[in-house]
Amino acid sequence: MFKISDTGFTLSVRRYSEHSFIVSVLTQNNGKVSGLLRGKKYPLVGSFISLNWQARLSEHLGTISYEDIKPLSAFYMDDKQRLACISALTELLNNLLPERENVADFYEKLSDFTEKLAEKDWLKNYVLLEVELLKTIGFGLDLKNCAGGGDNRDLAYISPKTGRAVSKEKGLPYHDKLLYLPKFLWRESDADIDELKKGLYLT
Repeated sequence: MFKISDTGFTLSVRRYSEHSFIVSVLTQNNGKVSGLLRGKKYPLVGSFISLNWQARLSEHLGTISYEDIKPLSAFYMDDKQRLACISALTELLNNLLPERENVADFYEKLSDFTEKLAEKDWLKNYVLLEVELLKTIGFGLDLKNCAGGGDNRDLAYISPKTGRAVSKEKGLPYHDKLLYLPKFLWRESDADIDELKKGLYLT
């Protein structure tokens, strides 16, 4: 019998039968775990839980039992923007992260983000979290140096082919083939709504 006891962030809940659900959870130490939850009670998507998972073989779906820790999405039921953010985040994580692959470093950043969700610059933090997600799934951005040998203090673009930054001078002749790089992604900087939208477009 294989068993997992962990804490996690609920990514999806799908009805399986009248009294059971398929639940997907990003756990702190065991990656994304899915299992069958029996009963009428189920966790909210976008909530932190403690869970126990077990199966006869490790590759089986397994069964889950849980206890609520922090129903994050419940705190923002009257905030459409933050609730949409949680929904988008859980959808991305559920679709992009592989099963049972430990992503403890990203989980820590996810936890930090949820603690700051009530702050004024939450959308900036969300874009930064998406950058971390890209890194976690193998598409990290290189924001340290200009790929064309230009000024590293004036980065302005990202190559969509390589994920490497390009300076304004070196990238200007090819600007229609490059992605805009918001300043807040590579140095400490404030971000207005236009910069944030460009950040989301980039990620």
